[in-house]
Amino acid sequence: MYLVIVGGGKVGAPLASALINEGHEVFVLDHDPDRVAALQRELGMVATVGDASSLRALEDAGASRAGAIIATTDSDEDNLAACQLARNNFDVPRTIAVANSPENARLFELVGVDLVVSATDLVISNLATALPAHPLIRLMPVADRTQELVAIKLPAAGVVIGRALSEITLPYGTNIILIVTADGRTKTPDADAVIEAEDEIVALSPANTTAELWEVLTELR
Repeated sequence: MYLVIVGGGKVGAPLASALINEGHEVFVLDHDPDRVAALQRELGMVATVGDASSLRALEDAGASRAGAIIATTDSDEDNLAACQLARNNFDVPRTIAVANSPENARLFELVGVDLVVSATDLVISNLATALPAHPLIRLMPVADRTQELVAIKLPAAGVVIGRALSEITLPYGTNIILIVTADGRTKTPDADAVIEAEDEIVALSPANTTAELWEVLTELR
């Protein structure tokens, strides 16, 4: 399937990589030249600089033949505009958008966005303060449901606590996208990031290994 991703940041970049690995044809549209250059170095010429609210940019990205558009920028206005333009002008059959402000999620649904993910509400507020113990939260299916965006809260007595991310053996194909600390701060999930008690891990996981990922991250000492 040909897919257009609007936004090549923390969600869009690993999502593009995962979809390409699944055999999909993907094109990323982002306003930041540096981000586009990084995507091109990593994935090839599958990204270009462009404005998500521009018909010309969406046309150049191939929206007219896309099976879906996935809007992942940090601007709700841009995400909503991209989905509406894609549906109304290019007959894109499926629209998916991140709502960074939870109050906008309902608006996205009302105007016809097919799948809405409220990033702030689900990933930051709920995960940082409201979740008990160490549940597995399935946030969003991707790649024809062969992968999923999940969140896991880590127990204070877990074996991974105090270890760097590079020291933890994760299931093949797992991409850690975000780490949210117990007090609501976010940490970049690089190899040297140290896992702390009550951290929230947000990851893009192959659906068939999500249970294994949960076991690895929540195993107790």
